[in-house]
Amino acid sequence: MFLLCDFALHKDLRWSIISNQLQNKANKIMKSSIFFTLFCSALLTGCSSSIPFNAQSTTEQFTLPSLNQSTQVYVGDYMIDEGVNVTDNYLIVKQPIDGAAYDIGKGDYKLLGTEKSGKMYFSHFSTNGGYVIQGPLIDPPYALSPDDKDGLCVSTVFVKNATCYKEAQTEVVKKSIDSPSAFQRTLIYNGSVGKKINISYREFSGGNARQAFTNNVEYDMSKSNIINYKGAEIEVIDFNNSSITYKVRKYFR
Repeated sequence: MFLLCDFALHKDLRWSIISNQLQNKANKIMKSSIFFTLFCSALLTGCSSSIPFNAQSTTEQFTLPSLNQSTQVYVGDYMIDEGVNVTDNYLIVKQPIDGAAYDIGKGDYKLLGTEKSGKMYFSHFSTNGGYVIQGPLIDPPYALSPDDKDGLCVSTVFVKNATCYKEAQTEVVKKSIDSPSAFQRTLIYNGSVGKKINISYREFSGGNARQAFTNNVEYDMSKSNIINYKGAEIEVIDFNNSSITYKVRKYFR
């Protein structure tokens, strides 16, 4: 009886020791795995953050056309256009590049940031269809940078200027576009019937027309060649069903 109990006690003790050893090994493996994951994450973050993301757009309000300037527009065109311009630096890739490691499409690539040395890095996706494609077993592109000596270079998340193409034809320019997120007001010419002209007023926010602020207005030119809407004053010089010639005397209030 005592032998059986002693055997059972030793058996339980051995299982307890083995269980503790397995648990310790599992903990070590888990700690190693966590350390490896954190190390890789830090490595990737360190590499990618070495490319600056400090580009700043400049914005400017505009109203077109200029006051008291004779202007002609056609049906569907803006008679008055009020909004916000956004200006950024763009890398213009003039001709596509067919490289062994990367293919670089023709297009306008927006600035990501600039180093203290003045070296500029641009997105690898253009705003008008072009982009960078990596070849088989090649690291994905992360940024583009023009270089006086090496032409156009592709950086990856791991390596700056991993591959360069001296034959690249590029140019860095400032380009302004209408802000897609800004508030915009317009008057649109819709044509004429007899002595009457039709004009639409529209407001846009975030690139979408505000339905509650869209209105069609008809003006009888036999009574006056001056039209007014929301403070804007326009002198109509000539018109037909396809175009109108006019001067803007006052902008929207």
